[in-house]
Amino acid sequence: MKIRKFVVFITLLMTHAVVQATSDFNVGITSVEFRDEQRAAWDGKSKRPILTHIFYPTTDTNVKPILLGEPNNELFNAGNAVWNANVTSKNKLPLIVMSHGTGGSALQMLWIAETLVKNGYLVVGVNHHGNTAVEEKKYAEGYKLWWERSQDVSVVLDKLSSHNNWSSIVDQNKIGIIGFSLGGYTALSSIGGITDKALFTVFCQSPDKDFTCNAQVEFSDIDKEFNKVKNSERVQESLLREHDSFKIDAIKAAFVLAPAVVQAINKESLKNIVIPISVVVGSIDKVVPAKTNGKIVSKLMKNSQYSELEKVGHYTFLSNCTDLGFKYLKELCGDHSDIVRKKIHSDVSQKAVEFFDSVFAYNKLFKRDK
Repeated sequence: MKIRKFVVFITLLMTHAVVQATSDFNVGITSVEFRDEQRAAWDGKSKRPILTHIFYPTTDTNVKPILLGEPNNELFNAGNAVWNANVTSKNKLPLIVMSHGTGGSALQMLWIAETLVKNGYLVVGVNHHGNTAVEEKKYAEGYKLWWERSQDVSVVLDKLSSHNNWSSIVDQNKIGIIGFSLGGYTALSSIGGITDKALFTVFCQSPDKDFTCNAQVEFSDIDKEFNKVKNSERVQESLLREHDSFKIDAIKAAFVLAPAVVQAINKESLKNIVIPISVVVGSIDKVVPAKTNGKIVSKLMKNSQYSELEKVGHYTFLSNCTDLGFKYLKELCGDHSDIVRKKIHSDVSQKAVEFFDSVFAYNKLFKRDK
């Protein structure tokens, strides 16, 4: 009995130490624009840009809310962080790369990055060229040629591995990925899912078709705009890569939120994925219904966890909205009256921490700077 009490005491002591070690840090943000020298930008005038936001631990105290939208007309409050802060940790940290949803941005996912950073992770958010809110122009190619996104992830990981400022604190043996919506598809593609849009076409012609078959609110005239560029050299080159594998061997675990266009992924390729994956969906998601997306992933993959959150919709996984956001973005900001978005974010981000901690056997008590 005494031994058991002692073990419980030590366990509680270690838990307290871990919490104390990770709660002392704020979140720093900086941006780096990488270039993929092997692919052109959609306008053909330069190499493909990959604006990347890096979220990291800092003891700097100039914490400010990160507001998204036009100055003085912000629509989202993404979270709290310090821009261009000093990096506190000199230890190697597990790295989580994030892929945003259609027309979104890495900053839209700060709510989950914030929790991961405060629990000992380095987080890198990829902004996918042509399909992101951080660029002045959106490109139909970026909204239609989804598999280009996985190549962005690969380029960023490669660049970070030799980067003067970041390579020394990336634990190359502990790399995971998080994706939301089309970013969920990107995560699946990055761990071995093979794209076949012919499968998606068949699905969209069937009685089971879902909202992902339609033009999305972020780019309502997508088909018209894509028709203008579909015969361009860049599009034709991309189409030749559609059925390629973009598997990134360095990625050892995936956490996907409301994954989209799952019907465009070859089912055999999903069956062959063996790394751990956690799939989180909302029970009232009408944009990418779990039945035709998240549940399919969980059933096909051997090493999967599945969580369905009651009364949670698709856009609940976006940042918290400002008063102006509630006024003008009712579809994106309106949640079920029985839930609180901030609470869902807290629960989901903690679930992500627990998932990656388990997969990586990550003991933060010994990994953090003293």
